[in-house]
Amino acid sequence: MKTTLTLLLFVFSFAVLQAQSPSSSGPQVHLGSQHYTKNNMMPSQIVAHDKNGIFVTKIKLSNELRGREAFPILEFYNNQMELRSFRQLQVVNSNSPAKFERILQIGGKLYCFYSIHEDDRNVLLADEIDKSTLTLSQTPTVLQRIPEEAKAKFERPAFHIKLSEGGNFLLSTFTQPGTKNTPDQLHFAVLDDKLSPRWSRQLEASQETGHYHILNYHISQTGDVFILKKVGDSEKALERFWQPNYQFSITAITHDGTTTAEVFPKVAGRHLTKMQIGTNAKSQLVCTGFFTTTGEQTTAGSYFLTFAGPKMIQKSFQPFAPILLAENDKANKEEKQEGLYAYRLNDITFRGDGSAILIAEQATQTAGFNPRTNYRTAKTAFNTIAVVSIAPDGEVMWTEQIRKNQVSPEGYSFFSSYATAVLNDKVYLVFNDHPENLCEGVCEPVHFNPKATQKDVLIAMVEVDWHGNVKKAALPFSRDLHILTKPLACKQVSNHQMVVLGQYNKAYRMARLDFDKTFSYQ
Repeated sequence: MKTTLTLLLFVFSFAVLQAQSPSSSGPQVHLGSQHYTKNNMMPSQIVAHDKNGIFVTKIKLSNELRGREAFPILEFYNNQMELRSFRQLQVVNSNSPAKFERILQIGGKLYCFYSIHEDDRNVLLADEIDKSTLTLSQTPTVLQRIPEEAKAKFERPAFHIKLSEGGNFLLSTFTQPGTKNTPDQLHFAVLDDKLSPRWSRQLEASQETGHYHILNYHISQTGDVFILKKVGDSEKALERFWQPNYQFSITAITHDGTTTAEVFPKVAGRHLTKMQIGTNAKSQLVCTGFFTTTGEQTTAGSYFLTFAGPKMIQKSFQPFAPILLAENDKANKEEKQEGLYAYRLNDITFRGDGSAILIAEQATQTAGFNPRTNYRTAKTAFNTIAVVSIAPDGEVMWTEQIRKNQVSPEGYSFFSSYATAVLNDKVYLVFNDHPENLCEGVCEPVHFNPKATQKDVLIAMVEVDWHGNVKKAALPFSRDLHILTKPLACKQVSNHQMVVLGQYNKAYRMARLDFDKTFSYQ
């Protein structure tokens, strides 16, 4: 009876959506078939899409809760969101256990990346997945090798893989930790869209071990690599993230790996508290993020910087008042500043006209202790989202903040955070929320908790237009069914479409959101 009721609700909500006028606000929603889990396997991530449909990984809930990276089941859904095929990925021709890394679509082909331990080395490989059979070709390509060190296995470096925005270059990198007397060794390999080697390079870290953190890697559409680092005089300076005792440094590796330069973004009178890097259409390095002014009267805002080599050639600053994590009168200065310093920044998204979008989210973790189990616990809070809009000429247009109050018990953070779709004139944010947060006007935020009762959840969608106007509403099928989504399992699949996963207990289904095509070239 419960299953029948759920199906009827889905059909009813879909009929209501279809009856809406095409000119009504919000996207058109196309719901796929409902599915039920087997062996507690749940969709985890949309890993690729093409003109025929989408490819989704599915893993055991227990592995997802514990962050285990086992080889997933790969599923293919057609454009009607109907499951057409699935297969358990497995490596059969390796003499040593294989560790799953990730799946990427490169040059129209689908590849599975995994690592093995062979001949006293960790080896990163990529094997093509046949899209028709969802099986590995079992003829992998070697991308990088990590030499064996006299250290415990859990201290071995991890591979980091990143694709350029145009998908024409792939970066594979790892860092070998140094000692008190030797610097860290940074290894880079760049390949083209056929996974043929383009260049490789090994560098000594320009900062002392423990005095820097690598925040992000970026590979441009011309194959240049940039490494964003947070640098401090000591490890303690880096740990105290709410104090301006650090700066940023960017290592640029250009001209097919033959040229290396260090860029230090600095602006007099301002402390750059948060930073993200990218490259524009001219392959110039750009930096964007948040700043605070120095001096007695501290203000905050967003910035955008452009570089030609190590020289800054453009800068723009726009003040805004950040929403604080602690807004009571008794909060000390450090607690009030955490609201700005606690942001996690997405990669920069460039639009076709040269404008750019930066999206960031406040995230903090609180440690605890469960006396019943005698285990340590942790809760992660995912709060306000900030959207920064940059004009094609590099000027910061505005920064808008969207309140979001999510508290995730340990292991359930995949129900928190948010998914994005960036269109030519709008930005859409999708996340789980509490129904009371849809009130009109200003209301006291209510925490969303993924372990709450069914009636206390819905999937919210926020629209931010070109001028920074914000609209928030519930996705209709979510309001009817009180289901959850996994932001990691949502993905923008074209310049006007997004796929969203709806999940409740052991039932789930996909929905495609079709946004209005407001530009002739969409």
